[in-house]
Amino acid sequence: MTTASATELVTLTGGLCVPLPSLQLLWSLEDRGFRITVDTDGYLVISPRSRLTTEDDQAIRQHRDVLIALVRHCEAVQ
Repeated sequence: MTTASATELVTLTGGLCVPLPSLQLLWSLEDRGFRITVDTDGYLVISPRSRLTTEDDQAIRQHRDVLIALVRHCEAVQ
């Protein structure tokens, strides 16, 4: 999981605490029309993959574990 200082953490409903940059990345991807899911094997799936930039790929790799936790959390609270 990405490390962050206490001032950069956000606590979501249900108690999940995540770094703000990870949450902002998820929001950015969703705002740009990407679909973000976690498959049955626990892998992050983002589509359409062809629209991801090099910067997106780097950020996703950096925040992958937190993004997975966020997607699972969002699915659980719906």
